[in-house]
Amino acid sequence: MKSRRWLRFALPLAVVAGLATMTGVAHVVQQPDPTDASFLSPTSDAGDGARQLADGLAGAGVRVTVRTSSEKAIADANARANAGGPVTVFVTTPGLVHPSYLERMAALPAQVRVVLVAPGRNELDLAGIDVDVLGPRWTATAPQPGCSAGFASDAGPAAVWRWRYGAAAYPAVRCYDDGLIEFDTDRASMTLVGAADPFRNDRADEHGNRALARGLLARAPTVIWLDLHKREPDPDDETGRPDPASPDSGREGDGEGDQGGGDQPGGDFPQDDPEGDPQDGGQANGGSQGGNGVADSPLARAFPPAVWATLALLALAALALAAASARRLGAPVAEPLPVRVRAAETVRGLGGLYRRAHARSTSLATLQSAARARLAEHYGLAADAPADEVAELVATTVGRPFLEIRQILSGAVEDSDEELARAATTVQNLVRFVTGQQNWQQGPDEGNVT
Repeated sequence: MKSRRWLRFALPLAVVAGLATMTGVAHVVQQPDPTDASFLSPTSDAGDGARQLADGLAGAGVRVTVRTSSEKAIADANARANAGGPVTVFVTTPGLVHPSYLERMAALPAQVRVVLVAPGRNELDLAGIDVDVLGPRWTATAPQPGCSAGFASDAGPAAVWRWRYGAAAYPAVRCYDDGLIEFDTDRASMTLVGAADPFRNDRADEHGNRALARGLLARAPTVIWLDLHKREPDPDDETGRPDPASPDSGREGDGEGDQGGGDQPGGDFPQDDPEGDPQDGGQANGGSQGGNGVADSPLARAFPPAVWATLALLALAALALAAASARRLGAPVAEPLPVRVRAAETVRGLGGLYRRAHARSTSLATLQSAARARLAEHYGLAADAPADEVAELVATTVGRPFLEIRQILSGAVEDSDEELARAATTVQNLVRFVTGQQNWQQGPDEGNVT
């Protein structure tokens, strides 16, 4: 019976916990992985690829140069900037770029605009950029532009608000509720986009995603597309081993970089040689690409925001279950019964509850309490007279030892139905004898006491 009560309590909680876990797992599985070769790759037709964007840029006359290492992308950007032309460096996975390259990207010449997709707090700190980071949201949302920038006003609402950025240290252009900001550092111009959705094939037709992505990248005649899917090693380490200070150091590498397919988009995009660019295969974290920006405390940063959201959901589910089960917080409150119930039915129902709960001692204690009250009334005592006082008077009347009578009126019962029945019969016979209703029989084997 106890196991049944436990199941009735635990089963609803287990169902809610299972649903919450399944929801969280499904969400994680559906999130794109930057280490996948298809993620925002200009040569990929997959849903999380970006071939449609690359084709659109090529069709608009923008030269797209694909690079699979930060070193080559930075060198190419410097060369084109020194030639006097503006250029855009499109970094799709900032979380995989080595910290030393992040610093060099932020220090590129003024003719270079660096577009970072969903950078986290860690990446921006390593790049030396003083920007606050909030998020991430469960999914990206599409607020109104809220700014007069041409790329935003032409696109309208776009799904860029998953991470939010606060650039109080710079005179920034803030759009989409800070889901997209632009500002100038001491040298390069920076664009931070809070979600990868506008650049993906399967999200291009949602909201104004397609127009926003093209508007951001088509402002310069050349786009250097950093197509990086494995964490870069330390450039100063000749062995090619990952930097010990890197968050993913010590993880086993996956081998050489992969450009993700031999087919080319609409234009013939120049690409560097992936075989000459060995990369460490550390794993990045989904769409977050960086540290947890939920709170500044070490405990909060130790777990992803989804963990805290799941715990909060379970707590709310427990409260909802308690409310649905009409569980009171506090002592029971006496309320009038909606209908009259016969005393015999009440006794029978209470006895059934005691029997189901195997509450033999409680059942006998209820009978003993009623017997003491009746005997106290018989002797003219108060209803709450001490049990020893009542037992002493009864022992004198019956002619039995005091300890024996006290055991009958106050003692416990062994854990068996037969013992409970014998003890209850003895209590009933004792009360009837003392009150003059019949002779007293202590159990079936004791005989009459006259």
